[in-house]
Amino acid sequence: MKGYRILYIFLAMIVISCGGVQKAANSASATAKKVSVVKAHTAARTDFKTMKSRLSVNYKDEKQSRNVTVDLRIEKGKQIWMSAKFLGFTAAKVYITPDRVQFYEKLGKRSFDGDFSLISDFLGEALEYDQLEDLLLGQAVEYLQPHEFAVVDNQYQFTQGQLIEKLFKLRPSDFKVSEQSIRKPVEDSFLVITYPDYQVVEKRIIPLEVKVDAKRGKRFSQVTLEFKNVEFNQDLSFPFSIPSNSKPMNL
Repeated sequence: MKGYRILYIFLAMIVISCGGVQKAANSASATAKKVSVVKAHTAARTDFKTMKSRLSVNYKDEKQSRNVTVDLRIEKGKQIWMSAKFLGFTAAKVYITPDRVQFYEKLGKRSFDGDFSLISDFLGEALEYDQLEDLLLGQAVEYLQPHEFAVVDNQYQFTQGQLIEKLFKLRPSDFKVSEQSIRKPVEDSFLVITYPDYQVVEKRIIPLEVKVDAKRGKRFSQVTLEFKNVEFNQDLSFPFSIPSNSKPMNL
C-alpha cells in the first residue's frame, strides 16, 4: 500500500542510531451506506497548521531491541521533522518534504539525501508526502470508495485484492482507522499498521499509539510509537543540515 513502506524506512532511520484517551464506544450500523462512511472518514481528517509531539519509539527485530525518544514536528502539507535522542543526546534527524527525504545519524556519521522519485524507484511504487501524514494521524492512505465494504466485528471494513490483499478498518465512534494493512502472500510479506487507541487534544482526535508490524520473508520487525505532549498551531522551527563529515548511505 502506498506510503506504508516509506514510513517504515524513516522509522528505521531513527532506530539505526542505537489530552484524555477516547475509546470507541458506539456501535457500527449494519445498514450504513459505504458512501456515507467514506465521507465521514474524510471529514475526520485532523485539521491543523503545525503539530509537535514527543514520541516514545520502541523498535525490535530478530537481532536487536531499541527504545528511542523522538521529537516530532509537522507543518501540514509541507514538512515533517524528527529528532531522535539516545541517552539524552541527539542521535539522528530526519527531514521530509513533498519532494525530498533527508537523514543523518551522528554516531555512525551516515546520511541520506534523495527525492521521492529515487525512493519510489527503490520501492517499486509511487509515493506521496500526504500519505505519510495520513498514516501518522489515523487516516487511510488510499481512497476507500472503490474498495469492498462490510460491517465486521463492530467496525466498518474495506477490502481489496487477491494477490495483494488490502484491508482498512474504521472505528464507529469517530471513523478513524483502527487498522490498515497490505499483505502479499506469494512474497510472504505483510505490513500492518494498527491504532490501539486515540486521544483528544485541543478538540482534535489523534492516535495515542501506532504499531507497525512488517515481515519480508524471514525478516520481521516491529515499531511502536506513543504520542505524548501533543500541541497544535505553535510557531515551530525545523532546523536541519547534514554534517559535512557524514558518509552517504544507499537505501
